[in-house]
Amino acid sequence: MSKDTLKPIIQEVEYGTIIVHLDKLMKNKDITNYVLNTHTNIRFQTIQSLKENTATRIDFKVLAKLCYSLGCNVGDIIEYVPNQD
Repeated sequence: MSKDTLKPIIQEVEYGTIIVHLDKLMKNKDITNYVLNTHTNIRFQTIQSLKENTATRIDFKVLAKLCYSLGCNVGDIIEYVPNQD
């Protein structure tokens, strides 16, 4: 990709949203926070904030642990939804 195809970052623009689907994945697999915590050693607070879609960031190691433990891909856990404008 050339630099001419990159969109500049402008503070006033809404870039879209990242949606976390961890809650849905855990429900489908009937996995509790406790079980996920024990199998992955991910903090309860991190699991809960991801389930509630209130997390502001995610560490790549956490994401890799979730994918490994849940047997899924990154796109199954997080989704980018662009702004409608």
